[in-house]
Amino acid sequence: MSALSEELVRISEQGLSAVLATIVEAEGSDRVQAGAKCLVVDGITETETIGDSRAVERIVRESEAILSGEKSKLVLIEIPEGGRLQVFFEVMLAPPKLIVVGAGHIAVPLVQIAKVLDFHVTVIDDRLLYANRDRFPAADEVLVGDMAQMLKEMRITPSCYIVLITRGHKYDEPCLRQILHSKAKYIGMIGSRRRIKACFQRFRDEEKIAEEVIERVYAPIGLDIATETPAEIALSILAEVVKVRRGGKAASLSGH
Repeated sequence: MSALSEELVRISEQGLSAVLATIVEAEGSDRVQAGAKCLVVDGITETETIGDSRAVERIVRESEAILSGEKSKLVLIEIPEGGRLQVFFEVMLAPPKLIVVGAGHIAVPLVQIAKVLDFHVTVIDDRLLYANRDRFPAADEVLVGDMAQMLKEMRITPSCYIVLITRGHKYDEPCLRQILHSKAKYIGMIGSRRRIKACFQRFRDEEKIAEEVIERVYAPIGLDIATETPAEIALSILAEVVKVRRGGKAASLSGH
């Protein structure tokens, strides 16, 4: 089995997302041949047969944007003093992973709806009374422990969508700090506009977190559908997650 085949088997077994770039046509380059390949996982070249570091670097950069868009495509790449390459980027997506932080009353319908939408669902909380299999029989994982620490230790990829619905800002903020700079495609946090505004201001003043980083967070969480019940709030949250995943235009409560 070739190194590329072995890597493809590994990413499939581990449920990882990857981009396989194949040179379709190479013009003006003696170093790159049609048919050469480059496999990119989490922005890192796992294996390649291209043999030109400049071409590989450009392909890796392009792969990140294509993986975020979740669509395979043919791209023309210009290599300085190295010709032009037509590269087909094949996106191989892991199942979307929803990480639900907080196992309260909203989490129960949230997990149920997410499983209907074919998400791999992980629920985490620091209370065994709430984070257990009786309460979340459909979840793929139910973890009990320090929520912020568990997030710190998780492998968070562009296939991850993280929902912070803990029982208060005392828990939300430490969790948010751990994931704010992660590769998660979606970060949403529940709470009133007043509390969220105060949280973000602390991040700016005390931790000097850049505005573009803070603006990644969808808070208040969910689409604006005038929710009242826990099930309706869960529906609003999942609708926003799908919006972000698919590039929809519905209005979010956060103004995104």
